[in-house]
Amino acid sequence: MPFLKLCGAFTLLVVVAGCQPSPEKVNKTIHAENGTFAADIADDGSFSLVSTDETGLLLWPRHATNAKYQWQHNESEVSQIIDVDISADGAVAVAASRKEFSMWDINSGENLGFWKIDSGGIQKLVVSKKGGTVVLGKRDGTQVAFNPASGRRIEFYGHTESINALDISPNGFYVLSGSNDHSAILWDTRSGQIVHRWPLEGRMTQVALHPDGQLAFVADATDNAIIHSLPDGEVVAELKFMERHKIFSAARFSTSGNYLITGSPSRQIAIWNTSTGEQLTHWRVDLRDGGRPSNASVLSVVFDEDRQLVTSESSAGFAEWWNIDVTGSKE
Repeated sequence: MPFLKLCGAFTLLVVVAGCQPSPEKVNKTIHAENGTFAADIADDGSFSLVSTDETGLLLWPRHATNAKYQWQHNESEVSQIIDVDISADGAVAVAASRKEFSMWDINSGENLGFWKIDSGGIQKLVVSKKGGTVVLGKRDGTQVAFNPASGRRIEFYGHTESINALDISPNGFYVLSGSNDHSAILWDTRSGQIVHRWPLEGRMTQVALHPDGQLAFVADATDNAIIHSLPDGEVVAELKFMERHKIFSAARFSTSGNYLITGSPSRQIAIWNTSTGEQLTHWRVDLRDGGRPSNASVLSVVFDEDRQLVTSESSAGFAEWWNIDVTGSKE
C-alpha cells in the first residue's frame, strides 16, 4: 500500500593512546529551553535540527541566537518527533513521529512532503542527498526505502526485531542498520540485497557509515564496537575501552576517515583512531543549571578536521563547540 500524502498538514576507566589534548570550549547556545528529544547536525557543522516537546522542530544556524525555522507536522498540535536526519549535502531534512514523517527544504524552509505509514511504528529514519531516498526503520524490524519524487518503495525484511540505529550513503544506494536481533546489516536500497551482515552478541545500539564508503562502524550493548573496511567488510579495529556495558548514542566518521567521534548517554564525547581503535581524547558536555536532570545524552556530534572544531547537540538542550587538535595523536 502506498504512503498517504497529507498535502495540507504542516505550517571509569579508559585506555588512552598518545597525547590527550584538552578541548577548548568556544561557544554554547541553548537550542531547547526544556531539553531536546532528537537532534542532528549537518555534516559541515553549519546548522542543527532539534526536536522539542513544546516548539516542534527548530533549525539553528551555527552560533545563532535565534532559530531560522520552526516546523511542525500539523497546524493543530505539536507531534512527538522521535527522530530527525539531515542529508549529507545539507539540502533537506526529515523528521518522524511514530506514524508520520515529513521532509523540509533547508534553504527555503518549505515543506516538501508529509506522509503517514499504514502499519507498524517508525523508530529511525535517514535521508540521502537532495531527498532522493528516505529510509524508515520500524519497530517490527522492517525497513522501507522510499523515493518521494516517484513514490517508489522497497521493503527490506533482513531484521527480525526493532531497528535501533540507521545510516545511509550520500547517494542513497546503501543503508547500514542495527537491530535488537543482535545484527547489523549493510544492504542495497536498489535491489534489497544484503551486502554484509555482521552478527554481534547483544542488541545493536549504534552504526555509522563513512560518507565515501570506506568504513562502517557497528556497536552493540555488550561492549563490542567494531570498525569494518568497505567494500570487503573486514575488521579494521575494535574500539579499546574498559567500561562495562558502554553504550553509544551518536557516532560519525571524520571526512578523511582517520577519526571516529562518538557520544554517549552519560554526557561523554570521545575521538578514536580508526586504524587502531585507540581513544585519543574524551570529555563531557554540560548539564542544565542546577544539575537537573543529573545526566544528558549526546544526541549528535561532528568533528570538522579542517577547522579542528567539534560540535555537539545534547538532550540538555545545548549546542556546544570546542576547538581541539588531535592530529598529533594520529599515527
